[in-house]
Amino acid sequence: MKDVNVILINLDFLQAYLKDKDISQSQFADAVGVKQTTVNRVMNGKRNPGGKFIAGVLKSFNDLSFDEVFYYGEALSTE
Repeated sequence: MKDVNVILINLDFLQAYLKDKDISQSQFADAVGVKQTTVNRVMNGKRNPGGKFIAGVLKSFNDLSFDEVFYYGEALSTE
């Protein structure tokens, strides 16, 4: 089967950023425009960030760059 590269989240960086800014997952979800459960699943590695999540992060947090928060890697296993 062919490897598929997808956009993944730099979890350590984002967790440190949220802690430094004193932003809860719920507040982050509201700012990004997704449900808190989506943020939780992305932060726990159960889901890859989707387009709405990525766009919301970059639009709502002007001090973050794509390269700081995201990177390209292999898709999460569905098995």
